[in-house]
Amino acid sequence: MSGLCGIIKFDGSPVDRAEVERMAARVAHRGPHGIHYHYQAGVGLACLSMDPTGDGTGACRPVVARRGRVVLAADARLDNRDECQQWDSQAAVIAGGKSRDGALPTDAELMLGALLDDGERRPGHLIGDYAYALWDAGRLELRLSRDAMGMRSLYYRVEHGRVLFATEVKQILAANNASRRLNEQAVAWHLAGMQTPPGCVFYEGIEEVKPGEEVLIDMLGHVRQRTVWQPDPDKRIRYRDEREYAEHFRELIVDAMRCRLRARNRVGVSLSGGIDSGTIATVAGWLGERGESASEIRAYSWAFNEFSECDERENSYRMAERYGIPIHEIPAEETRPLVDDAAHEPDEDDPFMMMYQAFVSRGLSAAAADRATVMFYGDRGDMICGNFLNDVPGMLGAGLVSQAYRELLLLSRIHGQSRISSVSRYVLRPTIASVVPPRVISKCRRKVLWLRLLATRKDGIHALRVRAGPGGRIGLYVRNSFLDRVKLPSQDPVYAAAAAWKQAATRQRYICIFAPFLTRGLIYNERECAKHGVEYSDPWSDRRIAEFILACPQHYVNRATEPKRIARRAMQEIMPDDAISSARKTSPSPLYEEALRNQAYEKVMQLITNSCCKERGYIDEFLLQEKFDDFVRGKISYFDIWSIISLEKWLKKYWCQS
Repeated sequence: MSGLCGIIKFDGSPVDRAEVERMAARVAHRGPHGIHYHYQAGVGLACLSMDPTGDGTGACRPVVARRGRVVLAADARLDNRDECQQWDSQAAVIAGGKSRDGALPTDAELMLGALLDDGERRPGHLIGDYAYALWDAGRLELRLSRDAMGMRSLYYRVEHGRVLFATEVKQILAANNASRRLNEQAVAWHLAGMQTPPGCVFYEGIEEVKPGEEVLIDMLGHVRQRTVWQPDPDKRIRYRDEREYAEHFRELIVDAMRCRLRARNRVGVSLSGGIDSGTIATVAGWLGERGESASEIRAYSWAFNEFSECDERENSYRMAERYGIPIHEIPAEETRPLVDDAAHEPDEDDPFMMMYQAFVSRGLSAAAADRATVMFYGDRGDMICGNFLNDVPGMLGAGLVSQAYRELLLLSRIHGQSRISSVSRYVLRPTIASVVPPRVISKCRRKVLWLRLLATRKDGIHALRVRAGPGGRIGLYVRNSFLDRVKLPSQDPVYAAAAAWKQAATRQRYICIFAPFLTRGLIYNERECAKHGVEYSDPWSDRRIAEFILACPQHYVNRATEPKRIARRAMQEIMPDDAISSARKTSPSPLYEEALRNQAYEKVMQLITNSCCKERGYIDEFLLQEKFDDFVRGKISYFDIWSIISLEKWLKKYWCQS
């Protein structure tokens, strides 16, 4: 979890060194292995190095080529180092086998060699987690890019005569004469289920490089954006036997772990009793047994004593004991949301905050005390191969009639539906969605929404908000005047991108894998890990795995009758059989809900009374308090108030006092 920042002045005048140092100082914790500066005509940049590797290949330092005309700053972990070294027409100049001091070339050096070899195509062939800024003085052009899965962050601001870029927004805010204007459309996206899409920043004038994108900025300040990688919607994988899908998936997840185990010291795993984190822990242990990894592994797990239905320790220990992995237990009752104010502080960059932030912080503190170099999470695992998605039409199309029948019966019981309703929901609708273009379906839905709106007006009912797209997810306590002012689009960008996939189940899988809420959560976890001096890693967020899953028949990926089917079958002979069969999806939500109703009730009321959100015209405070009171009294079983809580805490800390 290194970091970078810099300033490019197109007229070639000197960059204020104090300004660059101030930008770097805002995230000084990202540079435990040194902060390296580089200055030349019109250029000032800093690389903050946090290198988890034992061979120095993950070091973050400025890389200079072509007699100073090209400079690269990169926070990178390349997984295809060998491939990059083969592109050696220019790579040899940067990192031909050994660098000048005899050490292996760093990932950043290999990256620059690849980019110099073919600047148009090579960015799309870089595999791993990275963000880079490349200045080409010959072309007077700055190139900024992020990895396809959004595992590293990168922001920029174009000003008159110069460009600023940085890993975190707060670094840009530290620059001279930095303006602070709140982007209210980002606020509305946050209130729509915390689904702020990539590219939408909470500060006006600051832009975010999107995952899989390269931004090119020329000497006139003109910005051009291009996509360097995205999954191919026409790619299909067809094997004769289902076992081949599991074997292929196993190869990918093992290689993803192997690439991420280049660790200097021991590694940590945030371990539950489920398939996602269990796969990480057991594959790491399996690689160690085979002599492919020397990393010592330690696990950090929630221990639920009061809420036994949430406790997964029995299965966690099945996995850990198989490979001799010690488990550090974290009492869940000590991590209740909002009870400890210090454990639930938002970051200046944005209001996104995990409701279980206290658990994340406790785990990272313990890992740092154990001198762990890398902390593994299974954050994207559920979206890659779970999340209750099913593909009954695909099963029928493959001739799996009896299996499709059993799937429908179970779906009927799970959702309390009649068989006719289940056939309509799980067979007819997805079949139609696979044939009719998404834009036609979206248009029909908008017409239905307008009819509902007319009906509510006719009946004098005002308790229903009818808006298309993300606006329809926002609670009634958010003022219409605010939503009318910010004008959210009628469709989420991820839904628009998913339209390229013709098959309905694959389209839904794409939406899950690239969901904005998940992407924000990954960046949140990355920031938290960096604050503790630990590298963040999620092997499930490997683009090769995402590409494979999207090309697979979805009925082999997940079923109601066998959740995460492909992962369970892939882990045979690696994960203990009883652990595979016992792994299940449990939610810690009772801990959160009980905290809202009891221990944190007064704090929540303080936050939503005379609030900043009310002062800014975002919410109707009376309706919000009424809804929360209904939840506390048990009149409604669930109320999603976290987006309001996190936004209010953020506004109070960074905006209302200014």
